[in-house]
Amino acid sequence: MADLIEFHRVGLEDRDQILAYLEDNPYCNCDYSFGNLYNWGFLYLTSVAFHKEMMLIRFRSFDTGNQAYLMPIGKGNLVEVLKDMEHTSKMEGHPLILMSVQDSAIELLEQTQPTSLKIFSNRDNADYLYDREKLETLSGKKLQSKRNHINRFKRKYPDYTYEPISDENANECIALENRWYADTETTPGMADERKMVMKALKEWKEIGLRGGCIRVEGKVVAFTLGMPISHACFGVHIEKADTDYDGSFTIINQEFVSHLPEQYVRINREEDLGLEGLRKAKLSYQPMKILEKHKVAISYEED
Repeated sequence: MADLIEFHRVGLEDRDQILAYLEDNPYCNCDYSFGNLYNWGFLYLTSVAFHKEMMLIRFRSFDTGNQAYLMPIGKGNLVEVLKDMEHTSKMEGHPLILMSVQDSAIELLEQTQPTSLKIFSNRDNADYLYDREKLETLSGKKLQSKRNHINRFKRKYPDYTYEPISDENANECIALENRWYADTETTPGMADERKMVMKALKEWKEIGLRGGCIRVEGKVVAFTLGMPISHACFGVHIEKADTDYDGSFTIINQEFVSHLPEQYVRINREEDLGLEGLRKAKLSYQPMKILEKHKVAISYEED
């Protein structure tokens, strides 16, 4: 008989245990990052359970308002845990839905012999994965324009500096975020994104975020923040820059990646949300892979 799973809201006290599971995470999917789970928790009501040697993440789906799950990770029995997830979902009055499921995870789900498996795809939700060395060196003909941006920035601002995130410059990053928000036309979801960014900047140390900023003539003109997704994959969650400084986005991207520990050989720069400008920008960095993430409705119950 299936067991009921007890979840609780993701908090700072879960950080170390979640990071331990992520160390062996087989999925380079930005939704697993503790930074995203915690910083977006106010919106998605994200919760976690450590159940039968597996980590289970669930959150509110805006499609239905019901709970949806990430693919479980860990060393436990996948079939047994999935059946517990379905039982828990049914007891709460809704079917079992998995979100952000990669192709490799779908292959595993098919091997569990469900009675029903339906897959729904949306290109707008796909993550962009990059080779760390490529982002660092910007080598090759296709990245010539990025090298040009870097060179122009360095010629114009030869005394610029890169700094790791600190208590002092985090406040300056907040000031840059405030300026950016004041100067940007409001779009749907922007207030939520701002709340997430402010939370990250105010609690970066407790969360465990890595970050950096670019300083020109004493002023912070760009910053970025991210966290590990697995032992070898790092997620960039936040990146802001003052576009009055031409090349500021390009230089913060390159400098931040250059200062990451060498173990991170793949960089996830998240999805484009179907926004044409964002898609063009992400494609311009020549991703090694566009990581499709699917919605999956799955059942093990007999009709």
